[in-house]
Amino acid sequence: MDFRGVLGTTNKRRLLLLEHLYYHRDGLSSDQLLDELDCSLPILLNDIELINSDRPNFQIIKIKGLYRIVIDKSMSLGNLYANFLNMCPEFQIIEELLYEECENINELSKKLYLSSSNTQRYLKKIKQTLTEAGMKFCYRPLRIEGDEGEIRNFYYRFYSERQSAFESTLPKLPSAHYHIIERYVQDFVDMNGIHQKYIFQKRLIYSMYISFWRIKSGHTFPKEQLRTEKILLPMALSYKMLQQAVRDGVDLELTPEMLRDALWLTFSDSIVFSLLHREVALAENPKYRRLFMQHYSLAEEFNQLLGNRLTKLNRLDLATVLNNDFYLCEPNGKYIGVLWRNRSVFLQEVSSVYRRGVQKVRDLVERFVTKYHMYQEEDFIQNYVYLLVTTEVNSLEWLAEQDPLLKVLLLSDLTPTEESFLAKQISDTIYGNFEIVLFEQLSGGTPNLWKELDNYDCLITTGASKGLPDDYPVVVIDPFLTTQSAQWIQEMISNLSKQREQITAE
Repeated sequence: MDFRGVLGTTNKRRLLLLEHLYYHRDGLSSDQLLDELDCSLPILLNDIELINSDRPNFQIIKIKGLYRIVIDKSMSLGNLYANFLNMCPEFQIIEELLYEECENINELSKKLYLSSSNTQRYLKKIKQTLTEAGMKFCYRPLRIEGDEGEIRNFYYRFYSERQSAFESTLPKLPSAHYHIIERYVQDFVDMNGIHQKYIFQKRLIYSMYISFWRIKSGHTFPKEQLRTEKILLPMALSYKMLQQAVRDGVDLELTPEMLRDALWLTFSDSIVFSLLHREVALAENPKYRRLFMQHYSLAEEFNQLLGNRLTKLNRLDLATVLNNDFYLCEPNGKYIGVLWRNRSVFLQEVSSVYRRGVQKVRDLVERFVTKYHMYQEEDFIQNYVYLLVTTEVNSLEWLAEQDPLLKVLLLSDLTPTEESFLAKQISDTIYGNFEIVLFEQLSGGTPNLWKELDNYDCLITTGASKGLPDDYPVVVIDPFLTTQSAQWIQEMISNLSKQREQITAE
């Protein structure tokens, strides 16, 4: 689930408008937009006018009857989400709930320059969404309670999506203090042989910041879930610098116990990014071992689906990636995001080309979550599919190779060089297990052509389909490959592969 539900109707509609135009760069008509947004034309035109005046980096223009979005080359969709998270009062309130500095609604409304009635209305929606996500909104002070790991994870996603520049924009954290935390994390990573990866180290930095504020308000991570051995804490210069920064920033006296709490992702085995840590977690943590073995079974089945392409180390690493994403989650809980649906959108885009491959992986995941009675919510299933497909970059091509080989006849009146170039374009663009054969002889009339077609599964031609059998798969294209013709060919190849597989299974 995501937190779009806390947005007001107007902001939600404007966000959808920008997203639809972003993902349809060829443009959309007003009728298409009205259908998607469920609003009137005057409201749509007013939204466009306000977006163009408020967001100079995202401009909506109309060309030949279609609305298109023009984005500054230095901007991305992530900047759009960051802007909504920074500017919308609903998310400003969610941020304030982390710091617990407002005792009541009046204090909160004054701090954010909102009316009490609007603040109450925003809080009602926030409370409802938090409840759906498994968290609890509380009063005096205004705060969030519930599973500590889930709350801290939620705020990590919140601040990650709110970041609009390369440098961190964490509030209440001076640049000097950020670099002190960054230095301590680097020492921690070096000392424990943790995989050197920017995104993981950034996550530790953000997690420490969030954790210190939670600890300041009395919300500690369960001590019994935190390691006291096998993972080392740097205690030299970077520790002393961090002690002073924590004292200045959140008025806490840093101790090793507090540091383990702030670095809970590692000390609770929630994120494992080194071989030694994995060995220790498997040996000493029954929950980690159980979940890891379940996810390793998924990696094994995925390997079989790919034609046994993964090594033992590949399968272990894949199981680790899966475990890292799901260790903290309740088996029947919610996979929580904020605004950005990048993984779902990625799968939608990939499925437009690799539909058969993605569906095979999805079928595998659905069997897995049913077998182990875990993570059966749609967002979880999509996330499993995303992780499997992206962790092994060749997976979709390997899946195609498991399909029965199709023979495709290319018949054209192009010169040999043009025809060879077209065949290469098709082979490089279309997903599937097929080979293209160039027609090298005169047909000898329609009867002989029909007889020749019996040797192939389908036909691609730059001519006409008139005179061919009505049920014979054929795509007529221009002398070059267009987006539309590529889509037609892809659909034909995917459908034939599915039919062939069903016949083989029978």
